[in-house]
Amino acid sequence: MENPMGFNRVLLSSTAKLPQPMRAGAGLLASFLPTMYNTEADATITTTQLAGGAILQGLTLTSDVVYTLPTVADLIAEAGFSDMDDGDSYSFYVANNQAAAFDVVIAVGSGMTAIGTNNNLSVAPQSSKIFTLVKVSDAIFALY
Repeated sequence: MENPMGFNRVLLSSTAKLPQPMRAGAGLLASFLPTMYNTEADATITTTQLAGGAILQGLTLTSDVVYTLPTVADLIAEAGFSDMDDGDSYSFYVANNQAAAFDVVIAVGSGMTAIGTNNNLSVAPQSSKIFTLVKVSDAIFALY
């Protein structure tokens, strides 16, 4: 039985004929199971929380908080992510709902690389971002 959370190879059909694997341009398909943070403390996001697809900060902060993604070893050991092939991706949503002037910062876990010279891993107050993890190999994930 497949894990209902985490990476799933979605099958799509634009013509009601036989489905095809999800591919670039198919859009973000998700049923979120959000993790709500209501404390002002840095934390490591678990694979289960990441698999829920949504990380939400609801507290008015007095400083930035840093949420560190799981390690690549933890991800590939998780049933919901172990089916990923090289080149497969998993997108997740991060929202900073607080009203003050402090950011939620996403930090890469061991074995991950933030891609792009302007890859800003901060989510400003009252805003959100969608991040995408791409499996490069069994030891490396790229974060966009």
